[in-house]
Amino acid sequence: MEEELRAVVLGWQKSDKASVINSILGDEVASDKHFVKSVRKDGEANGRKITLINTPCWWENFGLQDSPEVVKQELVCSVFKCPPGPHVFLLVINLSLPFTEENRLSIEKHISLFGERIWRHTVVLFTQADSLKDKYTEQRIKNQDLQQIIQRCGERYHLFDLNNKSVAVKELLIKIDDVVAANDGKTFETHDEMLQEIKRNENEERAEARQKKMQDKRNRLNDIEEAVAPLSKLRIVLLGWIMSGKSSTANTIFNQEIFQIEKAQTHTNHTGDVHGREISVLDTPGCWKYLSSKFNPKFAQDTILESISQSQHMQFPHAMILVIPVDTSFKNEQKRIIEEYMAVFGEDVWRHTVVLFTWGDRFPDVSIEQHIESEGEALQWLIEKCRNRYHVFDNTDKKNRAQVAELLQKIDEMVAENSLYCLKSQCAAEVDVHETDTQQDEESSLNTDQLLKMMYQEMKNRRKETKRKLKELGMNFTDVDSIDMPPNMSDDKLMEKIRREVRRWEAIIMDGMLNIQNSEASYGTEAMVLRWLQKCEEYSSSKTSGYETSSELSDL
Repeated sequence: MEEELRAVVLGWQKSDKASVINSILGDEVASDKHFVKSVRKDGEANGRKITLINTPCWWENFGLQDSPEVVKQELVCSVFKCPPGPHVFLLVINLSLPFTEENRLSIEKHISLFGERIWRHTVVLFTQADSLKDKYTEQRIKNQDLQQIIQRCGERYHLFDLNNKSVAVKELLIKIDDVVAANDGKTFETHDEMLQEIKRNENEERAEARQKKMQDKRNRLNDIEEAVAPLSKLRIVLLGWIMSGKSSTANTIFNQEIFQIEKAQTHTNHTGDVHGREISVLDTPGCWKYLSSKFNPKFAQDTILESISQSQHMQFPHAMILVIPVDTSFKNEQKRIIEEYMAVFGEDVWRHTVVLFTWGDRFPDVSIEQHIESEGEALQWLIEKCRNRYHVFDNTDKKNRAQVAELLQKIDEMVAENSLYCLKSQCAAEVDVHETDTQQDEESSLNTDQLLKMMYQEMKNRRKETKRKLKELGMNFTDVDSIDMPPNMSDDKLMEKIRREVRRWEAIIMDGMLNIQNSEASYGTEAMVLRWLQKCEEYSSSKTSGYETSSELSDL
């Protein structure tokens, strides 16, 4: 038997990594489900021992700063799965999907975690070339941004035909042997990962301590049976970013598609029976993730306050649920924005708030505590602000009623500590929020109208390619009139924040549209985002104070 080969397989969402691994090893050994911890797969191919390391994915158009720290740590530590080190890295790219400058930068930044030497050991592996005509395949490969990746890999790339596995594997092994020979048989080595391994172990220890702290507190409360007796009626308010999964969370609680994401709604609150209890849930308009909450349209701010204060059901909510997606980063800029966003409810709101991490299906093999500890001080601040109260939801699995029961129990325990929360709103401008970055200076010359137009124009700029991809799926959206950019608003840092905001929406939209493995998952549509922005413009420029249409915007 020839010398064994060890390879680390890299790629973003929808990159066909699992299909490649299964083709090489000749069995269904790899799954295309989400995971964080790298997985080792051993087998044989063409009479040779092969070790393949499947690594966690990242969003295809996210910058490195927007990927969770735990994902970055697990990427780097993947090399420990195949000691003394991998011979090659296989960078899998689905050739049937468009490749843009953002995709290139995302790859370069994530691969940079391994150091510059990784490029000498990397082969680009193109999948789905067989789904394109020959001339289109050639055109795609000649894409300027793809060419830059190929050149960094020393012109090493391979068209991997998933339908002709034997030939594809044989040719790939030849390419890998060429890489090994070019590196004089040396495996990839760097000392940087050891630091990551130490950091990861420290985070795991702190994660266990946090989990124990939370459980000890819950046990003390439950020792007093009457203290946590379930209330027959429970009132919940959902808060969070645009597209954080608030309406999906409400649907999971009720196990029904009550808060329709794709359609205009007639209301944003619902009362129903959950586990034999009367539960009332109020959904609210979201805020930006990257932009100051002072740019939240007035209708969004007013809707939240008026919906709670004027509702007989919600004037005294038992719990404020702050919804945070688990699969994206939470840094100082998010800390400041959330602090501004929550300030309107008064400082007392934190005693009645639970952080609910959504998209839990993407972190099935890592504890939420490990994510909290890995992410760093900003997220830890938020959790401590809520007195170490947090929970995780997988909104793709509404049949999992245990996650709902546990959330309600945590709310009961919180109520046992507190009296009912009476909303005491205050002007956010009067609250002293410490600035943790330079965003305030960058945005000081903008008003809400101008920022919304910039956001809207960025969405318009990205519409053409998004519409083309959606058209292939049989989906079409009506065009809307263009909006001119505000004059003299070309701040590069601010525009980058706007692009990050829109990239996040686009990634969620396209993932929901292209997600075949889970047809029940619903994360919103481009039409809804555009309608939200249109409505923002109407309300920001209008002197009227109607709120009847705000309900259709609350999930975002």
